[in-house]
Amino acid sequence: MSSKELVENKKLVEALRESDGRFRDLIELTSDWYWEQDENFRFTLMSGGVRDSTGHDQRDNLGKTRRELPGIELSEQEWGAHQAVLEAHQPFHDFTYRRIKPDGSSVYILISGRPIVDVRGKFKGYRGIGKDVTKRMESERALRESEARFRDLNELSSDWYWEQDENFRFTHLSGGILDKAASRPENSIGKTRWELPNIIMSDEEWAAHKATVYAHQPFYDLTFKRMGDDGSLHYVQISGRPVFNEQGRFNGYRGIAKDITDRIVAEERIQYLAYHDGLTTLPNRASFSQILNHGINHARRYNKGMAVLFIDLDRFKNINDTLGHEAGDALLQEVGKRLKNSVRQSDTVARLGGDEFVILLEELSEPGRVATVAGKILSAIIKPFQMLGQEFRVTASIGISIYPEDGQDEQTLMKKADIAMYHAKEEGKNNFQFHSERMDTHSFERLALESSLRRALERNEFQVHYQAKMDFATGQMTGMEALIRWQHPDLGMVSPVQFIPLAEETGLIVPIGKWVLRTACLQNKAWQKEGLPPLTVAVNLSARQFADENLFADVTSILNETGLNAAFLELEITESMIMHNVDKAVQTLTKLKTLGIRVSIDDFGTGYSSLSNLKRFPIDTLKIDRSFIRDLPGDSEDKAITRAIIAMGKSLNMTLIAEGVETQEQADFLRTHACDQFQGYYFSRPVDKDKFGELLRSRVHETSA
Repeated sequence: MSSKELVENKKLVEALRESDGRFRDLIELTSDWYWEQDENFRFTLMSGGVRDSTGHDQRDNLGKTRRELPGIELSEQEWGAHQAVLEAHQPFHDFTYRRIKPDGSSVYILISGRPIVDVRGKFKGYRGIGKDVTKRMESERALRESEARFRDLNELSSDWYWEQDENFRFTHLSGGILDKAASRPENSIGKTRWELPNIIMSDEEWAAHKATVYAHQPFYDLTFKRMGDDGSLHYVQISGRPVFNEQGRFNGYRGIAKDITDRIVAEERIQYLAYHDGLTTLPNRASFSQILNHGINHARRYNKGMAVLFIDLDRFKNINDTLGHEAGDALLQEVGKRLKNSVRQSDTVARLGGDEFVILLEELSEPGRVATVAGKILSAIIKPFQMLGQEFRVTASIGISIYPEDGQDEQTLMKKADIAMYHAKEEGKNNFQFHSERMDTHSFERLALESSLRRALERNEFQVHYQAKMDFATGQMTGMEALIRWQHPDLGMVSPVQFIPLAEETGLIVPIGKWVLRTACLQNKAWQKEGLPPLTVAVNLSARQFADENLFADVTSILNETGLNAAFLELEITESMIMHNVDKAVQTLTKLKTLGIRVSIDDFGTGYSSLSNLKRFPIDTLKIDRSFIRDLPGDSEDKAITRAIIAMGKSLNMTLIAEGVETQEQADFLRTHACDQFQGYYFSRPVDKDKFGELLRSRVHETSA
């Protein structure tokens, strides 16, 4: 061999050595591993940076086919397909299998291979690479499971899911109750929301919504009406969030929607019942108050006269006691109809409650017309009623006040009409009386009562009685309500109905309310110190107290003074108190809640709260007014109202308490419809602190026994 050939040969050897070194470095440094098989598919070489990831010694693989390796999990069908590729000497890519490691765990392996042929084209075996793809497979599995959970949630949820592209056109709609909106989802794909047919929104609402989405901002609880393909009307509520890619580019929206028709219908029903008497469908006390105030403003502006007629049926209680509540209700309904037929369509007839009605006559041009209408009403009411196959007659007493002579505000006109009505009763009933100054003699009695009321605190004439709250599910006592009583030295026990309105009107309710709050907190703390189970005591706030600027400071001071944990104090307010000035009420309640106390709405259902307003307040408890409980379960209207209130409260995660529960039937109905708690004569009347303490101790003994 010549020197030149030696040099060339040396260069070839060096190049081969360098190439081999690069190959070895590549397979050692890569996350894959390299393998070779002979013409019988037996491993002749296996190397690479993660060759031990399977947990098996790679040297044990040499001389074996892949099928002979331990721990590989493939079905016979999969092995057969792979073997067919090998025997056909075809390349294969991304062949994946699971291999069990010696410790029992498993890895996923992905391999690719190409056949080896010599210069003459003879098959010599396979060479290829493999890699551990366990993390990728687990990620893909987790993704599939997540997608499956999303699909199940989407299908089972009462909501539905939607997506839009960057032009706000729907690209996806899915969910379990899509058909509830009575519109086919495919009709929405490719359209913007404002291109969809039958959506009912004002131009202002559309403009506000478009401004939000054009600004790529999230939106929540957008509510609109939509006519279904079948002509039905649905209320739909949607929320959405913008979607951005990793570079921050806006890609569209995704969100959820729900059909809230049932909730809206129930709320509208409650709203209607809040302003109307459930029995007669006439306006109720709250509604009449608004109508009367509007009428006063109108009469003042246009210098018109008007009259208020306060009507009370004579001896109605006898009919109720003799014939039963059903007959009494039928009579009240018929009276309501006769009253409406006795006045103009522009006049207002309302039922205040019980057997009390009131009429507002507006646009009075002749004062004598009032007497004519009153006489017409008496004649209409005295006509016979047919009930239970018998003929009955009732009469009425009517008191009349005139604007502006007898008063220029709602309270004065109503009070003087009431005074005149009682005078009509004294005059033998079945007549009407106009208010006169001589009828105000009982105002002196009122002044005397007011004078006594001012001294009652100083003389320790007030008492606090307590009424238990009971849990339907456990039968356990959950709390108590503190109720003020007045033991007058001359008049005996004075009903709160007599003195609370007077205290409210004069402002005495504020110091009286503070006394009740302090007394109730002190007594509750004393019972706890005695070792009795800690219970929450509820104290009523009057409208004057709630509006008082010192309320927060007073509550804080009393809690500090008495040492009662705030968690065991609940303040009760009424609907009308919070709806008078919603924003201020929200601020007041939010501030009180920072103390840790509970807040409940008393007499719920008699005011005019809507769900949209109610959810703004930090309320813990709704107390269903006793007027809806009294005739349960016989009265269908009361049943509907009670069920609706419970549903509303549950939707806002509030505790529901029924007031005035007196019978087993009432308790059974409320328990069946998921009311949480009750209070009333069915368990216990309000009792003084000594008797209530005995009640607490007896319950402890019963529990321990």
